[in-house]
Amino acid sequence: MKLARTKYWPLSAVLGAVLSAGALAQAQTNVVTNGSFESGLTGWTFAKDPASPTGTCGFNVAAPAPGTETTTGTPGFPATDGVNIALGGATQTAAGQFSCVLYQDVAIPAGATTANFSLDTAIKYIDGKNSGNAAVFWSLYSAASVPAYTSARVRTFAPAAYEPASSDVALQHFPATNVNVSGIAGTTVRLAVIIASNFTTGAAVIGVDNVQLLVNVSAPATASVPALGVWGMFGLGGLLLLCGLWWLRRQGGVSAAA
Repeated sequence: MKLARTKYWPLSAVLGAVLSAGALAQAQTNVVTNGSFESGLTGWTFAKDPASPTGTCGFNVAAPAPGTETTTGTPGFPATDGVNIALGGATQTAAGQFSCVLYQDVAIPAGATTANFSLDTAIKYIDGKNSGNAAVFWSLYSAASVPAYTSARVRTFAPAAYEPASSDVALQHFPATNVNVSGIAGTTVRLAVIIASNFTTGAAVIGVDNVQLLVNVSAPATASVPALGVWGMFGLGGLLLLCGLWWLRRQGGVSAAA
């Protein structure tokens, strides 16, 4: 039994190392901090777009959900990840395009290729308002200023907006996959979720939970280094050769002793 363990444990170790190297070569990193708001608004900032007309903008975390949105006093939504949820309210008192923004600056790692984004969100229309008056938008923007829903986007997700026909009672899940982020690799960008409204007077409330930006990062490429599969074959072949030589040498020793 000792011989079997001595003979085969190096093979398991090498195969494990090869598989680990393969996983690292396609590493995936969630660059969003506190995306389920279990630590309140830690890592997040909210603000009203400076160009928006008169009104009130606010975000709070219901701990636990559903809680109440504090700007309007509106009941929230059940959480979808953990027990907390972020609630946002936008109340207009003058006509125009209004933006209330919840954002976080995220670092896109060097070597990033693609990303998968997702969030859960919902809208409640207040005071008899309905679709056509308010929506929720999400995208990546420049970190230089507070974004509005009319701001230029660094990267656009698909879908990138939600406007239900009537008020929601639960959060809806929105995924956006295979977003090309290679052009912004190694930079910091602003991930923003925006309540956008266009009332004369009126209000809307949104819920946000389970925000993720999973970035795929490739291993650094070096022209003189063989591909991972070639290294694996070399390692396995060399190991088998050494095992064979060891076995032949032991067999010769056993025969001589006999």
